[in-house]
Amino acid sequence: MSEISPILVLPTKKTNKISDMTKVAIKNENITSFGGIYHIMDVFSKLGFEKLTESVLGKRGISGKAFSHGSIFGSLFFSYLCGGECLEDINVLIGQFKQRPDTLLPGADTVGRGLKELAEKSIVYKSETSDKSYSFNTAQKLNTLLLRMIRRMRLIKVGSHVDLDFDHQFIPAHKFDAKYSYKQDFGYFPGWASIGGNHSRR
Repeated sequence: MSEISPILVLPTKKTNKISDMTKVAIKNENITSFGGIYHIMDVFSKLGFEKLTESVLGKRGISGKAFSHGSIFGSLFFSYLCGGECLEDINVLIGQFKQRPDTLLPGADTVGRGLKELAEKSIVYKSETSDKSYSFNTAQKLNTLLLRMIRRMRLIKVGSHVDLDFDHQFIPAHKFDAKYSYKQDFGYFPGWASIGGNHSRR
């Protein structure tokens, strides 16, 4: 018998092991339910609303460190679009707004001061028949800004006709300057205007 014995080697079958591990995506811890507002912020930025606001209302403050009127309106608009009902709601939402890179917006106190700075004196009319006085405020600068923003968004075009609906809406409020009205309650009567039904000029 030979000293050298043959060794039988069987081929091994390769098996592909399928990993049952679930892939985990690492996300930022700052999760917000108001993420949609960031798109609106981007649109406002691309339209150049902050520079437009400054060109109409002027620069705010003398040190150059004060929040601009554009930033003040930004806090107000974005809070409203997120369901805010009063200035104090801005303080609740400001943390969400700051999650957008390079975004710095003022809180409720600064917004309140900024709006007061834009206040204009009311025009008072006195009725000759009833001897009652009525106040009317045109807010010329703010209305000019509103029209330029509408033009910037191309909601109206030069040479076109638009239907303008204007009315005063009673808002009940028991503030120190609220007036008693024919609605038999204290409140304000701000003017509301809407534009719709555009048609080409003929």
